[in-house]
Amino acid sequence: MNIKVELNELTKTFGGVRAVDDVSAVALPGQVTALLGPNGAGKTTTLRMLLGLVAPTGGTATFDGQRYAELRDPTRTVGALLEASGFHPGRTALAHLRILATAARLPQQTPGRVLEETGLAADARKRVGEFSLGMRQRLGLAAAMLGDPSVVVLDEPTNGLDPPGVRWLRGYVRQLADEGRTVLLSSHALSEVELTADHVLVLARGRLVRSARLDELRTEAGVGSRVRTPEPDRLCTVLAAAGHAYRLAEAELVVDAAPEQVGELAAVHGIVLHALAGTGGLEQAFFHLIERSATAAQPTEVRS
Repeated sequence: MNIKVELNELTKTFGGVRAVDDVSAVALPGQVTALLGPNGAGKTTTLRMLLGLVAPTGGTATFDGQRYAELRDPTRTVGALLEASGFHPGRTALAHLRILATAARLPQQTPGRVLEETGLAADARKRVGEFSLGMRQRLGLAAAMLGDPSVVVLDEPTNGLDPPGVRWLRGYVRQLADEGRTVLLSSHALSEVELTADHVLVLARGRLVRSARLDELRTEAGVGSRVRTPEPDRLCTVLAAAGHAYRLAEAELVVDAAPEQVGELAAVHGIVLHALAGTGGLEQAFFHLIERSATAAQPTEVRS
């Protein structure tokens, strides 16, 4: 346990395109660090360089100062799930994991343990060709955890999972971090990241545009509310008297106050609300960072 993942000026160029551009960041033990960004931002390439699957053009990606290829026991140090593929459709889940365990010189009871942890124990003797995408995703995660690794690297781990599976994964990932492991994952599911992550790395156009704790991003995004009411004039008067700014947007009021504050004011004054929801949070902060990055990347017009 207690292994730090560090990216130092990490760069990858494909032809004339910089897929990853001078990225420096750290993922710490005991935390879930989420790597976020739109398609093409460089998330998967970054993870593949970390795992030694792609050679960096420049910089380093290390585990406590060691590249993946330098690790003495990589299976027990790093567990990774990049995509739920590479399974022989005719093999059972148990047979697949036994082969991996034998190759890594792990105890033969190890496959049974990870199948139980990932909820596949009842399907251990089912052929992988009969598995759904979600079950393959769980099997890939089971393979990643065979060595009981200190670092867990996951690329879009919620792909193919149904809502109960997503909820299970959220708890499982949180448990891994709480045990002192370093968890680094990429995801498009911002709502899930907001429920799971401690730290967020935002990539855009191959560059790191923000590294921050999740609570910092939430604070920066601000907290507000969207309200629908049949009595907008009364509510506006009450909000103004309480010192809250507001504006009208598509038959709703957008209020510079938390939903709890708006709801309490409406209740005290007997104002009926048809809808009340919070705004802000990770999603708002994410899109603000991406939009700002896109604006900064636009070429400046040169005037004569």
